[in-house]
Amino acid sequence: MKILIIRLSSLGDIVLTQPVVKILRQVYPNAKIDFFIKEQFVDLVQAFGDADNILVWENEIRRDFKNLLKLRKNYDIVIDLHSKLNTFIIKKILQAPKTVTYQKKHLLRLAIIKKITKKKIDSTVELYFSALAKLGIKTELIFPELFVREKYDFKLGNSKKILIFPGALHRTKMYPPEQFSRFIDSVPAKWNCKFIVAGSENEKEICDKLVSLTKSEIINLCGKLSVSELLAVINSADVVISNDSGPMHIAAALKKPQIAIFGATHPALGFAPLNQKAVVLAANIPCQPCSLHGTEKCPKQHFKCMKMISPDMLKKNLNILLQNNF
Repeated sequence: MKILIIRLSSLGDIVLTQPVVKILRQVYPNAKIDFFIKEQFVDLVQAFGDADNILVWENEIRRDFKNLLKLRKNYDIVIDLHSKLNTFIIKKILQAPKTVTYQKKHLLRLAIIKKITKKKIDSTVELYFSALAKLGIKTELIFPELFVREKYDFKLGNSKKILIFPGALHRTKMYPPEQFSRFIDSVPAKWNCKFIVAGSENEKEICDKLVSLTKSEIINLCGKLSVSELLAVINSADVVISNDSGPMHIAAALKKPQIAIFGATHPALGFAPLNQKAVVLAANIPCQPCSLHGTEKCPKQHFKCMKMISPDMLKKNLNILLQNNF
């Protein structure tokens, strides 16, 4: 049997598909399981441990179309965990005997945002499992897990390495750098913590601002890491602090002690880190969540969802994680 899983992007969403691959490997131990993604995420899927082959979507229409034609009728099952127009086209070209697509529950998420319902989505992983249910596979929720051997040498000795990701896709998902800097400067020297900031090339502005505002010495790795290096850096950290973002889900899948900060989005939408060592901070004010993926400006112009999460709250929860895990 040959199975193809499609999830082209992005970082956090791909991490959350790992349990699907794991379950398929358990149910079909002799099957060939391939994964279709964008090139920059190849190293991430390799850390799943259960995918046999990784196909690359190159975003070049003619080349992608030609490559897909070569795979026509090559798979017995195609599982679409992206559910976009381009993945619909991919499925049509491949012509697999069995094709299933996960249920995004877009209307429920919209109802949560519009405050029409008080229902919540426990996890996006459960939504991905809806594709397995269509194959007759029923399973309990399992947490994503990544297998990364590489370590990154921060050259910080026995200091506790606190890794911060201040960026996110949109500004209303970003904890204010001014508050991050006050938190960092408030951490007592006796805790023996050293701070590192990281993020994508697009997040250099907020990372640089955080570094400039902070009196404490910070290692700035923003824009310097490939996905494989990002995995190694997170794997080497003692505590990870982030917004609702891809690195948050990587830290959870690596079972790192972590603090996850939610602003415009909210765990009720199914994005909470699946990690027993995670502390989730959300203001839980009436206007939250205000969007599914965040926006550039607070619709209410007050940004209370982030401003109400004080630097002291970060400090308190960091202390708890340090006491519980070291």
